[in-house]
Amino acid sequence: MSLITSFYSGVADLVIKQPARVLLVMALLFLASFVVIGNLSMESGASIYLSPDDPSMRWYNIYTDEFAIENVVVLYISAPKPLDHTLLVDLLLFEKELSRIPGVEEVETISDVILLTHGGTLPATNEEIGEVFSTLPVSDQKQIVPDSLHTLGTITTRGNTASLLDPIQSVIDNAHLPPGVTIEISGSDAFNEQMMNEMTNQIVVLILGAFTLMFIGLLLLFGSVRYRLLPLLFVMTGLVYLFGILGALRVPINIGAIGAFPVLLGLGIDYAVQFQARLDDELHSKSIEEAIRVTICNTGSAVLYAMIATILGFIVLFITPLPILTGFTMTAIIGILCAYGATLFGFPALALLISYTPQDKPLQGGMDLFRKYNHILSGIAGKIARAPVLVLIGVLMLASIGMVIDDQIAIDTTENSMVPADMPAKVVMDKVTSLLGSQTPVELILTAPDLTSLESLKWMDRYGMFISEVYPDKIIGYSSIATLVKEYNSGKLPDTQSHLQEVLSSIPESKKEQYLSTKITGLMIFQTVSLTAQEMSDLREVILDNVGWAEPPPGLSARTSGMFELNAITLDDIVKYKPLMTNLAFLMILLFLIFAYRHFVSIAPMIPIICVVGWNAVVMWIFSINYTFITASLGAITIGVSSEYTILMMERYLEERKTTPDLVEAIQNSVQKIGASITVSGLVTAFGFSALLLSSFPIISNFGIMTVIAVLFSLVGAILIMPAILAIMGRVEEYYLSRHFR
Repeated sequence: MSLITSFYSGVADLVIKQPARVLLVMALLFLASFVVIGNLSMESGASIYLSPDDPSMRWYNIYTDEFAIENVVVLYISAPKPLDHTLLVDLLLFEKELSRIPGVEEVETISDVILLTHGGTLPATNEEIGEVFSTLPVSDQKQIVPDSLHTLGTITTRGNTASLLDPIQSVIDNAHLPPGVTIEISGSDAFNEQMMNEMTNQIVVLILGAFTLMFIGLLLLFGSVRYRLLPLLFVMTGLVYLFGILGALRVPINIGAIGAFPVLLGLGIDYAVQFQARLDDELHSKSIEEAIRVTICNTGSAVLYAMIATILGFIVLFITPLPILTGFTMTAIIGILCAYGATLFGFPALALLISYTPQDKPLQGGMDLFRKYNHILSGIAGKIARAPVLVLIGVLMLASIGMVIDDQIAIDTTENSMVPADMPAKVVMDKVTSLLGSQTPVELILTAPDLTSLESLKWMDRYGMFISEVYPDKIIGYSSIATLVKEYNSGKLPDTQSHLQEVLSSIPESKKEQYLSTKITGLMIFQTVSLTAQEMSDLREVILDNVGWAEPPPGLSARTSGMFELNAITLDDIVKYKPLMTNLAFLMILLFLIFAYRHFVSIAPMIPIICVVGWNAVVMWIFSINYTFITASLGAITIGVSSEYTILMMERYLEERKTTPDLVEAIQNSVQKIGASITVSGLVTAFGFSALLLSSFPIISNFGIMTVIAVLFSLVGAILIMPAILAIMGRVEEYYLSRHFR
C-alpha cells in the first residue's frame, strides 16, 4: 500500500468511526479563526510594487526620507476667477480653519503668494492683484494658477496624513466660498487612503458576489444530487480558516490578495462538487460507509493531484519580486488548502451524520438532464477518439497563433490599470495631470562630492536641456538646484563659485530643500506628459544611459527614483518574468505528473493546457486586454487551474482502462462518468471566478474576464481535446506493447 493510499484509508477510517468528533474539531477551528481575524490589515502604496530588499525600493526609501519628509495634500480649486479679491479673502479664512486641525503644519494657496509678494498685505482690487501676480517667475505662475479657471494649493502635514483627510474634507464642506468655487483634495496620501477604503469594500463585494453566483450556479447546474447547495458550506468554512491563518500570521492583504479570493472560492467549490458528485454516484450501489470510503480514497487522491498541480502553477509566482503577485499566490495557496481540507474531512462526516441519500434515479428507464448530457458527451468523445489527428491539428494551430502574438500584447503597470476610474482622488489627480502634466515625474537622485559646485550646476543645466531636446514631445520641463539658481540670478548661472554662493545664500531654505538634502545628495525632476508604462521604461533607459553624455564632474552619479522608477522597473520585471513563470509552471506540473503516475499517458494533460494558454493570448489580443501585475501571471495560473480538469479526466480514463480492453470504449466510459460532473464543477468555478467582474478595480476585473475564459477553455480541453490525446497515446501504447510483448 502506497503512502497516499494509506493516508486516505486512514482518513476514511477516522471519518467513518468518529464523524461527530471530526465536525467538533472543525467547529473549534472555525471559532478560533474568528478570534484572530481582527489582526488582518490592508497594504497599498509603493510597498505593493517591489519587495523592501529590491535595490530600486531601497533607493525609493532614500528618496522619500530625503525629499518627502513632510506629507502634502493637494487642493484643486476650481474658480471662475482664480485671482478674484473676494476669493483670496475667503481662502485666507479657509486656511485659518484648516490650521486649527491638529497635525496640519502649513496651508498655502494663491492668497499667501500674493500676500508675500505684496509685502504682507492683500491688494485692494483685482487689477492690483493681477499686477502683483505678473511679477512672479513664470514657472511659479504656472504651478499656482495653471489656467484661467483653476488654482492649486497645498496642505503640509506631519504624522498620519490619512487620519487628517476626513477633518480636512469637513472644513472644505463647511467653507464659505464665492459662488461657483469648489475645492477637491488629491495627492498620494488621499489617493492611498481612498484606495485602501475601496479595497476593503472590494473584499466584501467580491466574496458576497462569489457566493451569490456560486449559489445560482449550483441551483441551476447541480440538480442531479440531493442537497445541491451543500458545497457552499465547506467553501465558507475554508474561507474562514484562510482569514484565521492570515490573521494569525499577520499577513497584510494587498490588491493581488483581493483578486485571489474569488479564485480560491471557485476552486474550493470545484473540490466540493467533485466529492459530492462521486458520493452521490457511489450511493446508488453501495452503503453509505462503503460509498464514503470509495469517495475519500478515489476522489480524495484524484483531487489532491489536481490541487497539487494547481499549487505548482501558482507557486512559481514566488520567483518574481512583485508583492502583488506574491500576495495573490500566498492567499490562493493557503485558501485552496483550507477549502480542500474542509471538504475532505467535513463533507463525508456531515454526510454520515445526516444519513445522506442520493437523488432518486428516473423511473422507467428514463434519463435526467445530467445523464443525458453525459450520454451526449460520450458520443462526441467516441467520434473524436476515432479521428483524433484532425482535432489536434486544428486546436494546436490556433494555440500556436496565440503563442506568436503574446509578445505583442501591451503591459500596463500604471495606476490607470489598478484603481477605479471614478475614484474621487483619481479623478482629481487626472484633472491636475491635464493641467500640469504627469503627477509621476522622472525624479533623479544625484550624488556627488559637492552638488553646490559650479561644475555640478553646469552639468545639470546641460543635461536637462539635452534630455528635453531628445524627448520634446514627452518632457515639458525640468527643475533642479541649477534652475532654482537661474531664477534668482536673472535667468542664468553665475560665472564664478563665489557668485554662486552669494545666490545660494539669497534663496530661502524651504526652496533649496526641494532639490538639496545635503551638499552630496540632491534631486533633479523632469516633468512629463502622461506616459504609458512602456514609455516610462524607455524614457528611464535613455535618461540613465545619457548621464555621461553631458560630461558630469568627477564623482557625480544619477539614479531614477520615485513612482516613475517603480512603474518602469515593475514593467521590466513583468517582461522578464512573464514567460519564465509560464514555462516553469508547465515544467513543474509535467515533472509532477510523470513522478506521480509513472505512466506514458501522464503527459496527456499538458497538451490541452498548452492550447488554453495560447487561446487566452488570442482573446487578449482580439479584445485589447493589456497585461497587468496580475494578468502577467495568467499563463502560470491558467496552467495550474486547467491541469485539474485534465488530470481528473485522465484519472477516470486510467480507472476505466483497467476494466475495459477497448480503447475507444474506455474513453467514452470515462467521459460519460465524469464529463457532466467536470462540466458542473467547472461552470460553478467559472461562476465563482466571475465575481471578479464585479470589481471596480480594472486590474481585478480584467483578470476576472480572463480567468473565466480560461476555465471555459479548460473544460473544452478536458472534455473535447483529452479524448483525442488519450486515443493517440492509447494507440501508441498498444502498438508498443504488441511489438515488445507478443
